[in-house]
Amino acid sequence: MNEHENRWRVYRATFDTHLFVRSLIRKDNLANRLLSLWQAGRFVLVLSQAIIDEVQEVLSRRKMLQQYRYTLDEVADLIDLLYQASIVEITSSFELCRDATDNMFLDCAVSGRVQFLVSTDKDLIDDTELKQELFEFGVEIVEPPIFLEKIHEG
Repeated sequence: MNEHENRWRVYRATFDTHLFVRSLIRKDNLANRLLSLWQAGRFVLVLSQAIIDEVQEVLSRRKMLQQYRYTLDEVADLIDLLYQASIVEITSSFELCRDATDNMFLDCAVSGRVQFLVSTDKDLIDDTELKQELFEFGVEIVEPPIFLEKIHEG
């Protein structure tokens, strides 16, 4: 066990794109706090290449850049940071979400053997059947404040 595992229970978590977007458009928020906790070793962030690609694509949209006034350099810095996460190869593919574009988060969560899929997306949060399906794989879908509580409890 490493130092962090001795001090805390180290969870594995996958974040949806919304959290990364929020981390750029506002500097002092829960998304940034969670990223700081990850960088401090309080949990393992598990991502797939598809998630990183989507984050980059969404944040590089001209409309987003103009509306939220961040720069492409800030996007590049965030993407560089995300490559420090545990990047998993997808071994399971699911088609369980009402919004098919959200299936990549399920694929990552199950392939990466995470305990938590952290999301603000109502298609994930409010889907009881989906939550039950994922729970069978040991994955719990939670909103960011709940995940923060879990980190502090652990």
